[in-house]
Amino acid sequence: MTTGITVDSRNNRVLAVIHAVKPLPPFNALTAYDLKSGNLLFLSALPSDEEALTNDVAVDYNGNAYVAVDYNGNAYVTNSIGNYIWKVNVKGEASIFSKSPRFTEHPVDRDTPYSYIGLNGIAYVSSGDYLLVVQTNTGKIFKVDADDGTARHVLLNEDLKCPDGVVFRSDGVVLVVSPQANKLWLLKSNNGWGEGVLYDKIDLGSEGYPTSVVSRGRDKMYVLYGYFLEGLLGNSEREGFRIEEIMSPKESEGENVWLYVMTGFGMVYFVYWRFQMGQLVKHMNKKIN
Repeated sequence: MTTGITVDSRNNRVLAVIHAVKPLPPFNALTAYDLKSGNLLFLSALPSDEEALTNDVAVDYNGNAYVAVDYNGNAYVTNSIGNYIWKVNVKGEASIFSKSPRFTEHPVDRDTPYSYIGLNGIAYVSSGDYLLVVQTNTGKIFKVDADDGTARHVLLNEDLKCPDGVVFRSDGVVLVVSPQANKLWLLKSNNGWGEGVLYDKIDLGSEGYPTSVVSRGRDKMYVLYGYFLEGLLGNSEREGFRIEEIMSPKESEGENVWLYVMTGFGMVYFVYWRFQMGQLVKHMNKKIN
């Protein structure tokens, strides 16, 4: 089955993560297809000496994508069971990139239904050349250096419950979705994700199992409802899925407050201008008389 997908527009390809489920033999891979022709570019098996569960994928562009010339795109794939990250270069050569001890130092509640799912959603931040990775069974977020794979725990004002998909928005806000909590969380940081603040929670409802989130610009957020449990149980045939645009009431309020402030400032400026013009007219009249 496909557990993660992303479009690498800089290198004109689509990447998909593959995980074989029982009764098939163990197999985890990253596959790449040409975005225009659909031709297979590579199918790369991901190395592992133990049980693995591939999950999400992120792409970098060898530094800041806005100014880079040589787009040597590297893909990063999370292993949810092994708690490490693979790296696959543009040629399809795969290796284990980060197996940091930070990924396994937090306790896991074994009574939860998602206790076996570790590292999950992953996003690349080009401005700082690092990865942000969520861990489902602990609710933690890690910042991983994209150069050497070193990781550190991002301190939050509260832990997340069963975080899954993650995306880095163009304004620096991080969006995280949870199918267990049925929430979309909005987080931000003012120190490059040494610490972060969860400042908004959006209820997504209890139907559909939301697993992924994407953004466009700073004000467009879309959540994918994958109905994953139906497919896992194999007891239904679904003809349709849902993608919903999500709005943040708090951010909308913030925009309105800013609009009121700007409007108020404009009114003050206008009144001041009227006063100055009145004084000028009086002064001119005195000179004429």
